[in-house]
Amino acid sequence: MTVITLRDVAEARIQSISFFIFIYLILAWAVKRLWNYLAKSFEWMPVINFGRALCLMLVSGLFLYVILTMISGARELMTPGAWEKKGIGYQLQNDAVKDKKRQQSLADLREALWLHANAHDGVFPHNLHSLGAKQSPPKNYQFRYIAGRKIDDENSILAYEPFSTSKKRFVLYANGSIEARTEIEIKRAIRKEKDDR
Repeated sequence: MTVITLRDVAEARIQSISFFIFIYLILAWAVKRLWNYLAKSFEWMPVINFGRALCLMLVSGLFLYVILTMISGARELMTPGAWEKKGIGYQLQNDAVKDKKRQQSLADLREALWLHANAHDGVFPHNLHSLGAKQSPPKNYQFRYIAGRKIDDENSILAYEPFSTSKKRFVLYANGSIEARTEIEIKRAIRKEKDDR
């Protein structure tokens, strides 16, 4: 006898979709009850049935979807360093240019950190603010900095880009190298360093 079963992923998705539909129907029922309750107080409001309440939910959901998409797009466009001036206007930088600028900003940070460490017996500062105005990293870029490192900590992560930057983040190691790593690789390396200490 042949038995057709769904994979775990497909079954989980069907369960999620069915739960979403169930909640949506309950909300449509709640909108209908609330609308009809208010219609008793306001003569201009017509009484609606469940189908119209469901349509009202769908239309309002579409409007919210458009608004949230616009907010998400605006957030992407407002990312520091995403735009470059060209002529009298601005255009989005291509990925290669952005990667080069991101890597260069981390190289600038490396230079500032090494200047500080060389003046303090190879010890890096407690935080980036203690570097001073002349040595501080570019304001357009923010980095996660791990204090308590020394120049001789070869494979220790010193600084890295925040996880919202892109799929791959540039990481500065205590030996001076800069490499691209994924979020999982960075978290795993930091966890391993904590376990080893």
